[in-house]
Amino acid sequence: MMVNASGRASGQKAHLLLPTLKENDTHCIDFHYSFPGTLNVYIKVDGGPQGNPIWNASAPVTEGWVKAELAISTFWPNSYQ
Repeated sequence: MMVNASGRASGQKAHLLLPTLKENDTHCIDFHYSFPGTLNVYIKVDGGPQGNPIWNASAPVTEGWVKAELAISTFWPNSYQ
C-alpha cells in the first residue's frame, strides 16, 4: 500500500491502520518510506486513545526508499492496533 503525499499542504496527515493484534507474541512490522517530512508510528491499546509515537523519522528528501523494521510485543488479554 502506498500513500502519496505529493502536492499536499504542510500539516496534512495520512493514517494506515493494521488489523488488531491479540496474540501474546512479538510481531514484526516492516515497511519502506521516502520523504521529506515526518513519519510517526503509534500503538493503540484496547481501542484507547493514540499515545506517543513508538518510532519516528524526520528528514529532508531521501534518495530512494528506506526500510524500517519494528518489533512489537503484545501481551494477552490486551489488544493492540
